[in-house]
Amino acid sequence: MNTQLVVITVPAEEWNETKDMIKSLCSEVGKLTTTKDKELLTPNEVCELLKIGRTTFQRYISSGILEPVRVNRNKYSKIYVKRSDIEALINEGNE
Repeated sequence: MNTQLVVITVPAEEWNETKDMIKSLCSEVGKLTTTKDKELLTPNEVCELLKIGRTTFQRYISSGILEPVRVNRNKYSKIYVKRSDIEALINEGNE
């Protein structure tokens, strides 16, 4: 394997701006993958948030309390639930 080394000269100010931008992007990507900020939640995450079992989750889906979101539109594709639907359900229970 032939590996070449390349040296690039960049002004320190530009380099620091680039590093800050990369750190900011990493932070934003990290937010997308944390449960706290995700808009689409898995059934397990919904069960944890609502403190319900999987059977109750299925009942909520069947009775229309929760609206499932299918990613691929196939019959057996993964389903998700919108965080906004969960928050609305919680708020209805608090009224």
